[in-house]
Amino acid sequence: MKKAKKIPVSISRKVVEINEMFHKVKDGDDIPCSYFGGTWPTYIIFEKEMDVVNQFVYIHAERSSNNIESQRFNTNNEDQLDELKYNLRYIRAAFKSLI
Repeated sequence: MKKAKKIPVSISRKVVEINEMFHKVKDGDDIPCSYFGGTWPTYIIFEKEMDVVNQFVYIHAERSSNNIESQRFNTNNEDQLDELKYNLRYIRAAFKSLI
């Protein structure tokens, strides 16, 4: 039987840090924005905090054309883990710039 991996500690720490900043950003007047390495800005408007369930990380975002998408990332999948790390880095930077 295959043993499921745990979520990496670095990912869980970033999720906790972003969730702590979430309420400060939500109560503020400005909307966090990041370019995610591209040309057009992407707004980061969450409906609620990110969830961690087993090896999955859920991002709950409002639906909008210029907003980050709601997604579920499986940390056991290397491609999804890399994408999650990339997204968390830019979300954290955008939140920190507003605070």
